[in-house]
Amino acid sequence: MDVEELIERHPRVFHTMPAAAWPSVQRHGLLSTVRLIDLFGVDGESRDRLLGSPRTRSVVLEAPGLPPAVIRDQKPMKFIDEKIEPGSSLAEYLTAINSRVFFWATPERLDRLRQAREYRAGNQVVLHVDTRALVERHGPRVELCRLNSGAVTQKNHPVRGHRSWLPIADYPYGEYRRMYGRDGALVEVTVLDAVPDILELADRIDV
Repeated sequence: MDVEELIERHPRVFHTMPAAAWPSVQRHGLLSTVRLIDLFGVDGESRDRLLGSPRTRSVVLEAPGLPPAVIRDQKPMKFIDEKIEPGSSLAEYLTAINSRVFFWATPERLDRLRQAREYRAGNQVVLHVDTRALVERHGPRVELCRLNSGAVTQKNHPVRGHRSWLPIADYPYGEYRRMYGRDGALVEVTVLDAVPDILELADRIDV
């Protein structure tokens, strides 16, 4: 896939967060889970608990002088132990998940998350992000995935691993579209590490 095709097919990508996380994002931008944990100085057993296994609940991080930040639960990874592909491991997969910022590639995928039982009752902030601007700023760290990587709620879900995300140029969009249709060709657009300038890239914010 080339950049222009990505932009043409997905001119906007979407990030949603609990309203409680919005003040932190306004100050620091979007940070991966690892970056948030580093920012808040979480270490030792607490760090291992947040990063070393799927999180069973969302966690609010607090520290003097910082607005609180929210790390989402990973409860949809119900069957992840059975769905790690050969050549990868759960530890490598969790490292990959926790080291990136996630955007939905379509508004339909965004709406699915917002309507999920765990999230529909809470206030959410949604960022509508200009894909071209995101790629121009962060292209070397942008990677794509055809899966909802954090959802393994059924035993028949596809296997996955730490190589489930690919750079734009290596992403076989045409092949995936033929195999899985438009909705299944691209699900996640991710940026490794952080998007500190996210407010400059969002052309609409639903608060």
